[in-house]
Amino acid sequence: MTREYDAFEVLPDGALIWKATITGHEDAINKLKEVAKGNTNEFRLMHIPSRTVIATINAKAD
Repeated sequence: MTREYDAFEVLPDGALIWKATITGHEDAINKLKEVAKGNTNEFRLMHIPSRTVIATINAKAD
């Protein structure tokens, strides 16, 4: 079964901006890397039906 994933940008105030819906895990990871490139904000890849964060890029360590 091929899943759909949603990519979000996390703004400094914690608000989420939806960026794309991508089908397939590998394609979703590649798209997340593409949208995060050149940006310092955090980006998350989520599987919405299971409420699971699949990947996070540019996350800041506190």
